[in-house]
Amino acid sequence: MDLILETPGTRVGKKQEMLKLDIPETKSIEIPLREIESIIVGNGVQITSQALQVLSSYAVNIIYTSLGKPYGIYTPFANVGTVFTRRQQLIAYNDWRGCHLAIQFVYAAIKNKRRLLFYLAKNRKKSKPNKYAILRAAARKIGTMEESLLKFSKTQAKGKKISDIRMELMGMEGKAAALYFQNYGIALPKPFRLIDRTRRPPTDPINSLLSLGYMVLLGHITVAIAAAGLELYGGFLHSDRSGKPSLALDLIEEFRQPIVDRLVSQLVQKGKIQKDDFDKSLNGFRLKEEKKKVYYTALRREIVGGDTSKELFYKEGSTENRVDTENNDKKVKLNYKREMVRQARKLANFLIGASSGYQPFVMNW
Repeated sequence: MDLILETPGTRVGKKQEMLKLDIPETKSIEIPLREIESIIVGNGVQITSQALQVLSSYAVNIIYTSLGKPYGIYTPFANVGTVFTRRQQLIAYNDWRGCHLAIQFVYAAIKNKRRLLFYLAKNRKKSKPNKYAILRAAARKIGTMEESLLKFSKTQAKGKKISDIRMELMGMEGKAAALYFQNYGIALPKPFRLIDRTRRPPTDPINSLLSLGYMVLLGHITVAIAAAGLELYGGFLHSDRSGKPSLALDLIEEFRQPIVDRLVSQLVQKGKIQKDDFDKSLNGFRLKEEKKKVYYTALRREIVGGDTSKELFYKEGSTENRVDTENNDKKVKLNYKREMVRQARKLANFLIGASSGYQPFVMNW
């Protein structure tokens, strides 16, 4: 499982081979250490040195966040992977592999935006024909940007290093993102209309939900990268900066639209999250505590393809029962958590020469 600890005043300690959570106004909770894969920690949560030491021995990653934004990641030495893989990752930054990977990350980002707009349009063909037409037109326009990227990769990117083409690639992705978010907002109910993507602070409820969801995705991507033996801070598309998990920011581009953007649209369309479920302050819009459980539960199910036989997210004070799906053979939804691990391993295999190219994850609907 992955723990999300956001209640200020929470204390995380160790009791034998258990992690002990002391949460304000809640009974102490004990969780077997062997069941924990990663922990996302919010403001005001304290982890004792004894707990940190034992979590390290179990190779548990810890992602520290503030107001929904990750600012630090603790990766135990047990997760450092192989030296050869990391050496090849760093060398690749200055050869053709770095360009190839950066182009593939941008390709996935643009392709997934285009496909999600087509998906949203399809569901409105009969009920809202005007939105259907607008969404399809935007998707087709993003398609021309995808073609421009492919042309760029075959001509101007040849024989260059990633540092030579990064600005052009980021410009292409940024142009597609601007058009995408303008039209993504059209598909939403009027109280949730979105004009552009804002982060610090999120200036509307949708941006708040997107940031919260991306934060959770970043935690999963971090775990997948560590499991593949890759260097978290050695990205290709995203530039190096102290404390910036550049590779995670690269890989997350493949999963934003298939998981978070689609889910957010569904939740507000169905009325499961409404505009008065948010608090507004100088720090922007924030989802109220009682509604975070609704969001995290839905996100949990989305990430694991509806299989909740293992708790993916633990919410403080939750009494939700686990669902026994051990004998359930009707799982048809994609397990994105598994896909993230698969993509990280594909990336590692490409870097060490076990494959000739890297194919990013692209949504297939």
